[in-house]
Amino acid sequence: MRSTASTRKLGMSHRSAYALTLLLGISATPVVAVTPVTPVGVDSCDAFLEAYAQCAASPSVPEAARPGIRQGINTMRESFRDSVLRNEAARPTVAYQCAQAHEAVRKSLIDAFKCDFPAAPPVSQSLLQSPPPPPGATRVAARSASAQTPDAQALAKANAYTEAQNHLVRSHPLEQQLADYQRDNERVLKLGTKLGANAWYHFGIVDFDGVIDELEKAVGLPGVVPEVDAQAARLLAALREVNPTLKALTRYQTTREFKEDDFKFAREQHAILVPRVEAAAKAMEAYGTALFEREIARDERRLVALPDDAPARRLLATSLTLRRAVRQFEALGPKSDVAPFLAALGEVSNANRQLGTTFDSMSPKANSSCTGYTDTVASMIGHGRDVARVMRAKGDPSQPAQRFNETYNRSIRDLESCQKNESRVRPS
Repeated sequence: MRSTASTRKLGMSHRSAYALTLLLGISATPVVAVTPVTPVGVDSCDAFLEAYAQCAASPSVPEAARPGIRQGINTMRESFRDSVLRNEAARPTVAYQCAQAHEAVRKSLIDAFKCDFPAAPPVSQSLLQSPPPPPGATRVAARSASAQTPDAQALAKANAYTEAQNHLVRSHPLEQQLADYQRDNERVLKLGTKLGANAWYHFGIVDFDGVIDELEKAVGLPGVVPEVDAQAARLLAALREVNPTLKALTRYQTTREFKEDDFKFAREQHAILVPRVEAAAKAMEAYGTALFEREIARDERRLVALPDDAPARRLLATSLTLRRAVRQFEALGPKSDVAPFLAALGEVSNANRQLGTTFDSMSPKANSSCTGYTDTVASMIGHGRDVARVMRAKGDPSQPAQRFNETYNRSIRDLESCQKNESRVRPS
């Protein structure tokens, strides 16, 4: 994996997002998250997403389809931005991917909705004429797999697993996508021909071609990652099984075949689609959990080897207690006892307080990105306690859960920045 922090980031993001999905289910009414629009900082990506948003606002787009489209725009914006933040060398590849997506998505949505989707600007079109080399191609050519030690092979394989996980989580929030699909098409699936000429079938779950390709490559790498290998194979099988159904229903919507067969194919495929998507979602969760637990176990071993008063130990201890709190967060349900979650947050608070004291005593002073990490962790503790308070009052915890999730993801980015900019806090 590229770095200790980025390894953690990918597995953690999945698990907190999954827990948020569970907590959102407690709410009596859907909660719409408002995401501030922050540019990606890559011209082709910002042009693509701006054009995509313009299409979503077109009068020809059915009202029921707009929330799914907007969610997809926000998800892609975050994914593109995070890819560049994690690895500046990925910028040319991300720019090219955005230019490709602009062409493909524009054609698809104009065909489906006849919406106003501006063409890619010249800067994006020029990118399509000169694709960048695959990421890491030079490194791979310089070092064959056979020259790696077993530990290095396992590390490379785990890195590939985590990259696939990142792609999967950012692009395919399956539980939410399935809920949106069922909500948007509830009357279609129940009433079919009784709906009349103005009825519309909306299918917003994208295919898994890219993730399947990444997972196949990861599974095929030399080396053994015993904690994850079996779950990766299970997930790959589940995605392969559901993928043809997703593609068939996407084509069905795009070609408006539902106008010709009175939604017959949609109703037939519904009984096939739902259990396959649910199976893929369960496989995703097991896969993310395996990566999550592997990383916790690794960092617990690292912690033992560090001196008690070392800044690196304090930082790692805070990160570990935070992830243990995330475990408790995930266990929350509508009738859960929040005491274990509150106890875990108390441990995070103690560890974070000790970390802040350590940073304050360092000479020269710790990098500001590290003190920023302690501030973000403190904010996350507050949001977590808000979740517990609302649940005890039998209220709707979805909003504080959303903030807890968002702040956790920010803490991972802050941790990565701290370890990058302050050598004294790195575990090795």
